[in-house]
Amino acid sequence: MKKNLIALAVAAAIIAPVSAIAADNSNANTGPVVFGYAQITGSQQFGTNGPEGLVFGAHRIRLGFKGEAVPGVSYFFQYKWDGAWQSTPLNNTLGIGAIPGSSSGVQDAYINFAFIPEVQLQVGKFRVPVGLERTQYSGNNLLFIQRSMNQSLGANRSAGVMFHSPDLMNTGVYYSLGIFDNHSLDGNDAFNSGNVALPVGAGQTAVGGVLTNGSGQYLFGGMLGYKMGPLLNVELSGARAAAAKYTALPASKEIDSWNVGANGGLMGLKYMAEYSAVTSYQGIEGANAQDWYVALAANLHQMTLTPDWLDVEPAVRYESFRYRYGAFNSTLGNTTIGVNYYVNPNNPYAARVQLNYVIPNGGGAWRAIGTNSPASNGYLYNTLALQFQAGF
Repeated sequence: MKKNLIALAVAAAIIAPVSAIAADNSNANTGPVVFGYAQITGSQQFGTNGPEGLVFGAHRIRLGFKGEAVPGVSYFFQYKWDGAWQSTPLNNTLGIGAIPGSSSGVQDAYINFAFIPEVQLQVGKFRVPVGLERTQYSGNNLLFIQRSMNQSLGANRSAGVMFHSPDLMNTGVYYSLGIFDNHSLDGNDAFNSGNVALPVGAGQTAVGGVLTNGSGQYLFGGMLGYKMGPLLNVELSGARAAAAKYTALPASKEIDSWNVGANGGLMGLKYMAEYSAVTSYQGIEGANAQDWYVALAANLHQMTLTPDWLDVEPAVRYESFRYRYGAFNSTLGNTTIGVNYYVNPNNPYAARVQLNYVIPNGGGAWRAIGTNSPASNGYLYNTLALQFQAGF
């Protein structure tokens, strides 16, 4: 007993100063937490009047870390590999860069200052606050394999600064208001094209590798929303950016986009709906587009209709996308019928399987002019897609 007491005293004498030194020198309260997921997808189209076969590929691969540097200051970093590889015919000599949708790079990298919860400041690269599905759903918790077509009518991610609050004075009201570099936007959106302002002016030198004189042209974006528990969440958002005037294309002075959306659910039933519109699509005067969709899902396990091992969720979405430019004025409709299977109901997005079948309506106009579609995630042929997901 005496020896044990002596050993305990010696251990305490050693550990206590070391612990104090560690506490004094450490500025990390939480994290970093490492996270990530992978989605492997197989798909096939029908009725193309050409070669048809099953194609497998890496739809989304994400790896990141997040944490808190000091109380009130957090960080978030995420790297992406989208379409990193896919099965191709043996006689295909194209490199990976030629695979449609293939891209890799920094997805998000930002620091958030939350000393005042109602007026938080976020700086870095992150989502421009336009669109409910785009900003409030990650790629691993979407109801369907692909986002809706309305993502092409808003903004994507860009470098900038944003004031925001997820819950203003505990009222359920949330807001975001930011200014972004309108040239560093990721692709597949209403603002990304060669018809935007040049990224920099005639800067003399650089600060941290960034030139010191910008173009003076920006993208402004904001969102105002209200959450009434799980039953209802509504948002109104919009963005405006300057367009260039020097290109051969008919250029507008500005690009305007706005979105209204709602989602919610109760006891396994889920719904989502959005309406989006943009003028001067990608900076082209007279190119306008609108999109709306409604989506419904029913988680049978949450409705106590199936056991734990059979956590299935049928879902359906109808969407209508209209694009107008000159003589071209046509609407593309997509009906997506899907089912989601969650391996573990207690951790639903750690492992799941999704099956979608997309039925297009009115895609002949786009096929006739030889283009896939002006809308991202729009389908012109019947398409079957199966996706396997695992994450941590």
